[in-house]
Amino acid sequence: MRLAVNLVMEKLKKDPEYLPPGFSISAMESLLNLSLDNCYFEFNSKFYAQQEGGPMGSPLTVDLAEVRTAHLEEGALKTCPDPPSFYRHFVDDGYGNFRDREHAENFQAYINSLSSDLEYTLEHQNPDGSLPFLDVMVHADRTTTVYRKPTHTNIYLHYNSCAPDRTKDGVIRSLTRRAHRLCSAKYLETELQFLRNTFLQNGYPQQRISLVMEQTRLSLTKTKSLKPPSNAVASVTFPYHNTLAKPIKKVLTSHDVQTSFSCAPTLRNILTKTKSTPPTATTPMNSVYEIDCSDCDGGYDGQTYRPIIDRVTEHERAHRLDKSQDRFGNITSAPAAHSHDTGHSIDWNGTSILCTVKNRSQLDFAEHMAIVGRKPSMNRTLVGPKVNWIWDTLAPKICATFKKKSSDISKF
Repeated sequence: MRLAVNLVMEKLKKDPEYLPPGFSISAMESLLNLSLDNCYFEFNSKFYAQQEGGPMGSPLTVDLAEVRTAHLEEGALKTCPDPPSFYRHFVDDGYGNFRDREHAENFQAYINSLSSDLEYTLEHQNPDGSLPFLDVMVHADRTTTVYRKPTHTNIYLHYNSCAPDRTKDGVIRSLTRRAHRLCSAKYLETELQFLRNTFLQNGYPQQRISLVMEQTRLSLTKTKSLKPPSNAVASVTFPYHNTLAKPIKKVLTSHDVQTSFSCAPTLRNILTKTKSTPPTATTPMNSVYEIDCSDCDGGYDGQTYRPIIDRVTEHERAHRLDKSQDRFGNITSAPAAHSHDTGHSIDWNGTSILCTVKNRSQLDFAEHMAIVGRKPSMNRTLVGPKVNWIWDTLAPKICATFKKKSSDISKF
């Protein structure tokens, strides 16, 4: 990736017109390096810095990989003693025309010798002379059709699925459009008939299939015109519901409100878990916590309905940036204000959880009991918010039930 950044910089120095308006070459280089120097990933509840390559899913990674491979292949084609007569590249696939297997294998060995961090593999043509390239099957006579891997199941969004009609039509439309764009004339009708059978297997009505496929064919021959600007006064997005979506959209459209639908949670979203979570002690919701001073007996009891670490991070940031008060003089972080007034250090990593409750109303009550019963010196008042003083007599007994435990915070 670092080599790719250097190649981009060399290109920009030669052709500065490729720079976005208002950007200098040094600024672009700094931004690229910043993006690559701050790549982290989580594994087994620990975070790691990525030293090599680029982050998966980042558009920058794709572009830099394209720059790197294009530079390597251009050099190989120019310096190879016996290059292929034809060669094209797209993303991570290359397609070349070689005399025989030995010619292809010699070029593969040569291009692999030019780089220690990239290795090219080789796929020979089938016995009938065809060879897949991306999702295109290129035949010996250079005609093309759609290529599907042997593991392809032909399973698409079922017509009875809880999804908007526009989404279902999009399945037919996108596959039909791909057939027209990729298939040579001699293979087009075979591919379209294959799609019709596939749609029928996925529950689509024959009449709907024919209508959408014909509309798609006609749209490919029409000249596209720019859509007029929308007159919508607002736009809303909400999960699709099989019976309520259309009536709601009709009402909103009559009031010039643009409506779109999002996917509702599926069983797969609910039952599968692809990412690990931080330690549970730092993530409970609706908790009362305690922050202590490292240099005195001072303490602060507070509440948060979010993960403990998020609220403690806000306190620490107010302390670090010396923003314990807002512009009106109201204290935003009592621990930060204590440190500012006394010069003492706050034990952020030693934050403790006093109790965890089920909902927000119980949270207000628990915080009130903690403040009244424990009387932490950093708190601005000795009463909690939103709870009547009549409960104060119970504070000592309730505080005795608190089971203080570590929050396991270790980021400060």
